[in-house]
Amino acid sequence: MIATVVYLVPFIVSSSEVGNRFVDFSLEDPHEKKYSQTDMEGKITLVILQSRTTLQTAVDCKTQLKSFVQENQKVQMIAIMDLRKRPPLVPKSVLKKKISGQDPTAKEIPFLLDWDGAVTKPLGGEDSKCRILVVDPALKVVYKQEYKQAGIDSEIKPLIDKLSGG
Repeated sequence: MIATVVYLVPFIVSSSEVGNRFVDFSLEDPHEKKYSQTDMEGKITLVILQSRTTLQTAVDCKTQLKSFVQENQKVQMIAIMDLRKRPPLVPKSVLKKKISGQDPTAKEIPFLLDWDGAVTKPLGGEDSKCRILVVDPALKVVYKQEYKQAGIDSEIKPLIDKLSGG
């Protein structure tokens, strides 16, 4: 048990970020359904921060994390795509359709579009990195790390089990 805790410590957000409340937001998915911070209250939320350049990595990440949501009713997942660096001449409607069509997880996991980076930037989202955040039911960020396949079972699963009391 102690070895597990010691092993997790470097991966949990730094002490200056622990307890920071998740950014207040209002974003839409490609079908114009609105989501906000209140949709996260009372649940453990896995937040995937992605960009156009990390789309396939994010799909792999969400596919791997899906089982946590299916196995635990206290857990939900959302993905937020940073579109600050989108092609300037491509209309938003065309980009919405293209991105939705390339992400097979978009139908089951809310997929929110951050057109100006107002949400992803304060959370540490970058164009070239797919990040995972774990937000507790009180909306505090308790984990923030770049996605790596090996970290799901060794870092995130034990944290979710702890947060959900399982």
